[in-house]
Amino acid sequence: MRRLFWFGLGAATGASGTVWLERKVRARLEALQPDHLVVTAQDRARSVGRSVVDAVSEGRGAMRDRETQLRGRYAPLTPSSARARPTNWPATPARHHR
Repeated sequence: MRRLFWFGLGAATGASGTVWLERKVRARLEALQPDHLVVTAQDRARSVGRSVVDAVSEGRGAMRDRETQLRGRYAPLTPSSARARPTNWPATPARHHR
């Protein structure tokens, strides 16, 4: 009776393992079909595109903020104040060499 029990248990385990493995292999093969690969590539391209657009948008926002900050700090001279420099300007303009 014990042998029959263990034989049945082994057969059930083997059958269920075979079914599980077959499902996994079929799912993997479906994932490698050309139409599925195209959909996956499109999804990834859209994701990268969104990331690039978000990065550019964030960069432009930071650029505008910095420009506003610099314009407030180094206000352009108006005709009425053309003779005097604002007090927050440096004595001599910094030159950047490349």
